[in-house]
Amino acid sequence: MANILELLSSPGLDAVRPLVGPLDAVEVTGVRLEPRPDRLAAIPAGTVAVLLAAVPGHLLDVAVRDAAAAGAAALVLTGVTEAPRGLPAEVTATARALAERGRVAVLYADGDLAALVVAVERAVAGSAADALARVAAAAREVTAVAGDPDRVAAAAGRALGVPVELRAAGPGEEGATAAGPDGEIRLAAPARPGHAGAAVRSVLALAALAAAGGGHGDVPVRSRGRLLAELLVAPQDQAARLAARGRALALPVDGWHIALRVEAGGLDASNRPKALDAVMSQALTLLRTWDGAAPLPGTAALSAPAPQVADTVQWNAALVDDALVLLSTWPADPGSDGRRATLARARRVVDRLAGLRPEAGLRCGVGSPHRGPLGIRTSAREARAAVPRGAGPVVAAHDAVGLDRMLLEWYASDTAREAVSELLAPVLALGPERAEPLLRTLQGYLDHNNSPARAADALHLHRNAVGARIRKIVQLTGADLNEPDVRLALQLACRAGLSAPPNEPGPPRTPPAPARRT
Repeated sequence: MANILELLSSPGLDAVRPLVGPLDAVEVTGVRLEPRPDRLAAIPAGTVAVLLAAVPGHLLDVAVRDAAAAGAAALVLTGVTEAPRGLPAEVTATARALAERGRVAVLYADGDLAALVVAVERAVAGSAADALARVAAAAREVTAVAGDPDRVAAAAGRALGVPVELRAAGPGEEGATAAGPDGEIRLAAPARPGHAGAAVRSVLALAALAAAGGGHGDVPVRSRGRLLAELLVAPQDQAARLAARGRALALPVDGWHIALRVEAGGLDASNRPKALDAVMSQALTLLRTWDGAAPLPGTAALSAPAPQVADTVQWNAALVDDALVLLSTWPADPGSDGRRATLARARRVVDRLAGLRPEAGLRCGVGSPHRGPLGIRTSAREARAAVPRGAGPVVAAHDAVGLDRMLLEWYASDTAREAVSELLAPVLALGPERAEPLLRTLQGYLDHNNSPARAADALHLHRNAVGARIRKIVQLTGADLNEPDVRLALQLACRAGLSAPPNEPGPPRTPPAPARRT
């Protein structure tokens, strides 16, 4: 019998996202659609309860408590009006604490709820339909990374929900072998009974062939990844030789490139390569799927460059300097539309990967478009510089026009720092923990032309939270945000103060005490 963590690997549950609570505490026994949260206390132990309507925060606390008391395996939220990048506004700190203490997972799902219920029932039953669905999912994933044994094994393990390792099978295990260009490929996985065992044997056989074979055009994907890594770190005078090898391996070195750099700052150095290698295949699969399909939901205006461009974007990846570099290549200059589309994809893929590996502390920088082999290196350097290092958004784009650099040079003067401190003094007087979120919200609000909706999307906040923070700032400072000069002054002050490097002096955390009159 599976727990929630194992269940989430099942085909058809891609739209389900963990929010809070343990994923491996309770064995799943069944699933039910629940129209009324006040009936959760009566559900059978081990149930995955899918709520049919959104539940306000204070009622969600009660729902989580009742689900935990009943021994439910999970509570699935639906009907959130604005799909969140972080936690929905409905998930309060109390609900988080109740979920952890009550050993119940709280999940979020959108899309076809009937298909969700069928997928859960199929996975719990371990039926022939579940086995067939897992084989079909494996066929899609392992062929996308064919030629790279490590990533093929990881993809097969995700589809099966069991670990798949590159070694000969031992007692009590299933195994498969295929002849590859570098010798025999051996894969092993735990043996499973019944239909699940048939799925393991079928997927291992398919995965072994994919690991030993080639990717697109029978060229090993691992060779392209290794060459990309070499191109990023080799001396510049070797770029021409490496570019020629790239053309032979079908790496599109001569196009226009935008690099994404993903770092796992939440892990120590010894664990980062393994964690990033584990998410690399999934990141490529997501990006290639999105660029081969319709524009991203909610980003049609941003992520829809000319169709002939979007349809031919190519993605490759490499592990370099304990970071994952994802390279998008375009046949022509993607322009501002392509930059915005790539930034939107970066935010979405990091959001998806962070939901699977929250402990990794994933952060991502996005470079600007550059052409040719040297353009790959240039965009990758920009992406590295753009990776956010402090609090705030976890995805950031390269400052193409150099605005941040100019602001920091201006802010280095005592006069500029005094002006910023004076302008923001009422906010800074609240202390760093309360002031910084207000200032970041104000910057996002001003950067998006006083639009609460656009600022909320960029900051991963609820629109109401943005409005409340802006009203607080206006109340503290007395600023009239309808005045262009006031907006500009506040925008410069926020950008300069928040962009200052950690070792640079920032605005004082409390305003100077007023002089006494004598």
